[in-house]
Amino acid sequence: MSHSNSNGGGDSGAGSSRSGGRKRLTRRNWIKAAGAAGIAGLAGCAGGGGSNDGGGSDSGGEGTTTGDSDDVTTIELWRWPHSTEPSNAGEDEIVKLFNEGPGAEQGIRVKQVKNPFGDHQTKVKTAIGSKSAPDIAWTFTEQYYDTAGKDRSTIESEAPYVYIDDYVSDDWLGDFYEKELSDQRAQFGGIVGAPFVSGLQPGLMYLNVDAWEAAGLGEVPTDSWSYEEYLEAVEAMHGVEANGSTVSGVGIGLKDATSSEWSNFPGTIGVTAGSLIGNGYRREDDSYALTMASDPELEAWNEMFGKPLANGWTNNPLSYDYLETQEPFVGGQIGLLHHATFSRVQFGQEADFNWTIIPYPTKGGNENYSVYSAGLGVLVTMTAFKEEVGGNPEAAAEFIKFRNNARNQYRWFNTSSQAIPNKGAYELMNSEGVSDFVEETGGKDIMDRADTAYSEYESVREAIKSRYPDIKTTEDGAPVTNVPTGIASGRVGEALGGMLQRLAQNGNSNPKEAYTQAEGQWADLIVQADDTEFAEESRGYNKPEPKAGPI
Repeated sequence: MSHSNSNGGGDSGAGSSRSGGRKRLTRRNWIKAAGAAGIAGLAGCAGGGGSNDGGGSDSGGEGTTTGDSDDVTTIELWRWPHSTEPSNAGEDEIVKLFNEGPGAEQGIRVKQVKNPFGDHQTKVKTAIGSKSAPDIAWTFTEQYYDTAGKDRSTIESEAPYVYIDDYVSDDWLGDFYEKELSDQRAQFGGIVGAPFVSGLQPGLMYLNVDAWEAAGLGEVPTDSWSYEEYLEAVEAMHGVEANGSTVSGVGIGLKDATSSEWSNFPGTIGVTAGSLIGNGYRREDDSYALTMASDPELEAWNEMFGKPLANGWTNNPLSYDYLETQEPFVGGQIGLLHHATFSRVQFGQEADFNWTIIPYPTKGGNENYSVYSAGLGVLVTMTAFKEEVGGNPEAAAEFIKFRNNARNQYRWFNTSSQAIPNKGAYELMNSEGVSDFVEETGGKDIMDRADTAYSEYESVREAIKSRYPDIKTTEDGAPVTNVPTGIASGRVGEALGGMLQRLAQNGNSNPKEAYTQAEGQWADLIVQADDTEFAEESRGYNKPEPKAGPI
């Protein structure tokens, strides 16, 4: 699939892409399409300002209120603004439908409070501390309580949120992909938040097709391709002129590496070299083993980013943070870009050239690796808070069940930028189709890739258990592959992200030593943290012995 924006200013978006003959998507056409699609929302991680059109309110809500004239319980949903006003209007419509439908029947009214994205976490934490927490909040749940080394009973007693699996049916949970549920069971001992943004980035890169063609590289890869083919393409594209821009072979943004998702990045691309364990795992004795400093993780880094850095085939990675790399790609200045699923929207709105989504390269071009290659993304959930901190979890659960059922997640997807974690919604995409906006920005392509990755989850987890027989498993048999990242007030990010920044500064000099040192710093932080134990025999390069290979 190739995508392009129109160079003209007309609403019709006349013209077609190289491969599909589809109408090109201009910003104006996108707004029209998104507005027509109705119910849905764009949950881009970087929201806009604090606009509160559609019945929302500014930040600073007061939590649950009762005793209205009609004896209605009003609960607050705290979120950050979507990136576009059509999507904000779509989210508002979901709230309106609840308030006029099941909410009215049950005597529950939802009021929205929209916080700027950068302030949201702090505002929620402050409200929890003052016992005026929202009833529901969009969350990265691990930010509100450190679960490292704790079992469910301890988390239930101490954390400010409830387990949503106490309030919903097994049938409702059954519409979600099992991986997202198993990951929560591994970390929390149960389902804490209702998933609504997928926690899986399905091994994709964005390609400037015009730069590819200007470099004379032939057919665009649609299936598996190798490290060697990737490096050849990066070198060939670097320095070519396309659409009036000089192109960097691959884009990297490391300016914010100590605080962004890059801090967890070194152990996620190793799967392209056959590793399925990533940064590490929890052992049966509850100690943590780190596996970041190993052959497959280092090989993946070197082939994907280290060699391009050493050869000067990248943009200046320390001039951009992770999100900022979207802008030079939109400007035609980057040939290949590793980025998140949501960036497709900006590319669809603003890129005046042909672009497409392609799979990650892998060692040997092995197709068994490609759909897992970006590892875990960030799962965004809707979390309900306890009465002790100001919430009303019973009423909150009623809205959560409505907002995140398969039908409403499907509607939401039709104007959103994200991949979604609901297989029931994906089935609706296949049976009822998707909006023009989703089609033009590659959303269905991404969901097809995500569904493939999700469907292989069982075989992946069995392969992990066979390779690491000492790994701890949950009650439902899922291997526990999460390791503490939230400990020590951000110092894990400083260790790993700082390593990446230094490798960018020194042209990828001695990465093996850098990986080993950073893993050692992480190990020290686990040792120092309360309620965590570290498996000392896993400290050091290739300890434990890596077990990489096809699934």
